[in-house]
Amino acid sequence: MNAQVYIKRKERNLRQEDVAKAISIHKQSYYMKETGKRDFSIPEARRLAKLFGCTLDELFGGDLNV
Repeated sequence: MNAQVYIKRKERNLRQEDVAKAISIHKQSYYMKETGKRDFSIPEARRLAKLFGCTLDELFGGDLNV
């Protein structure tokens, strides 16, 4: 699951359908990506970050010091 995407969406009281429309993808495709069954493309990820007012790293980065 893309937990940060889910959290950001819930913080803004948005439905999956709302976010899908905002980033120009089908709502079923968005569902698959938010639940981790598929990955967001780079352009989709950038649109998400812009929509949520955060960086790509905040949405997907995590701790890179592994």
